[in-house]
Amino acid sequence: MKNVHIFSLSLVVLFFSLTACGGESEAEREARLQAYQDSLRAVEQAKVAEMMAQMQDSIDAAAAAETIEEPEPDSGTYGFTEDGNFVVQVGAWRSEEKAQAFVDNWSDRNYPNAYVVKTGNEMTGDVWFRVRIGNFSTKMDAENFGAEISQELNSGFWVASKD
Repeated sequence: MKNVHIFSLSLVVLFFSLTACGGESEAEREARLQAYQDSLRAVEQAKVAEMMAQMQDSIDAAAAAETIEEPEPDSGTYGFTEDGNFVVQVGAWRSEEKAQAFVDNWSDRNYPNAYVVKTGNEMTGDVWFRVRIGNFSTKMDAENFGAEISQELNSGFWVASKD
């Protein structure tokens, strides 16, 4: 019980000493508040700087990825064969005349097998005329040729099994 009285008395003395000294002045409170706000601002600025560094790293990585060039297929590493199982489709039209005109443009390029394939259903009117060049013994040969010809045509291509 004696300890409780001593503790209580200590609290009362402490309370009066703080109030007698005036406690924290207005200037001290403002300084403490300013220090708190400054530390929050410093933390925010550090977060922003870290996010900016991450964004710059991401941009640098994307730029580095763009500069890595994919190897192009070797030009001339394909061979046409009479009995190959793969062809390269270079276009498809609804008009047979347009498809045939495209094939006729290839006659001076020494592609031995440029031809038109008719696909679809005439009853529904869903008919396409596909222009194909081939024949290739392997799919890789067809892809190499397709990559080369697509750059020349500035369009895509499709490797298909021979019909």
